[in-house]
Amino acid sequence: MDIDTGLLRALVVLADELHFGRAATRLGLTQQALSKRIRRLETELGVLLVDRNDRRRIRLTAAGQRALPTAREVLAAVDRLDLTRERAGRLRVDVMGGDLVTTTWVRHATRTHGLPLDIVHRPVETTAEHLLRLGGADLAFGRAGAVPSPWPTGIRRRLVLLEPLAVLVPEHHRWAQLDELPLLQLSGQHLWFPMAAAPLEWRGYAAELCVVAGIDLDTTGSTFGFQQWAEDVTTGASAPSLIGEAMRTPDPRMRTVPVVDPTPVFPWSLLWRDDLPADTVTRVLTGMGLATSAPRPDPGVWMPTADRAFLDPG
Repeated sequence: MDIDTGLLRALVVLADELHFGRAATRLGLTQQALSKRIRRLETELGVLLVDRNDRRRIRLTAAGQRALPTAREVLAAVDRLDLTRERAGRLRVDVMGGDLVTTTWVRHATRTHGLPLDIVHRPVETTAEHLLRLGGADLAFGRAGAVPSPWPTGIRRRLVLLEPLAVLVPEHHRWAQLDELPLLQLSGQHLWFPMAAAPLEWRGYAAELCVVAGIDLDTTGSTFGFQQWAEDVTTGASAPSLIGEAMRTPDPRMRTVPVVDPTPVFPWSLLWRDDLPADTVTRVLTGMGLATSAPRPDPGVWMPTADRAFLDPG
């Protein structure tokens, strides 16, 4: 069987986004062209990969779900053969999500320091460590605590930021004028953060936080993109949500209220394979403004147990 890898990439990106418009944008295609690629792949394989019965929701068929892991492996192998990129000395940096603070760091390194970095976005079911092993990136941001224990050989890590979480509310909400909000007061409160396309590492983090704090977090539905999510929360069409304080506030009509006692922090680490030269990693960290020593948490912060284990002595 001789299949165009462009067809496989169409399937993988559509599976990541679960939305033809967003997937087409990522691939630089029209929605019509993306649809044609999916249909061509279905013809090549002789099975339906996408369930088209529900126009409101994109889903893979059982055959599509079975084909997806193999498609990812094939593309990872092809990416490792990208000798042009290797000769050009370019590095692929996975940022976990386009609207996160990690994208800001890579942009700073490329625009201010001229580092040859390309942003990539990993599949939502893939951790940073898994992506590196597949060859889909040279460096990747994520949670060290999401990597299965014991820590795998061949992968290095460095904690670069403990990003505090805040509650995101419209300006007319009762919490909007507060300087801070104790975590205890979120117990039993209804918040909304759809997980349909959320990264695996964030889903695990949020699940543990909600258990600890007793938060009623609605994870159903879809954001329909960053801007639409902001609009829904701003207008009150949706419940308040969570946001990292290092992220930009997506709408001037919104307020971020810091959470305290304790403050939940998302522990961002940079991961890379140990065959990447140390001076290259140092140069990248410096360009991103992350060359200072790793942050240390104070007693007033909360993070998942697995992440804290990397910080505790012994």
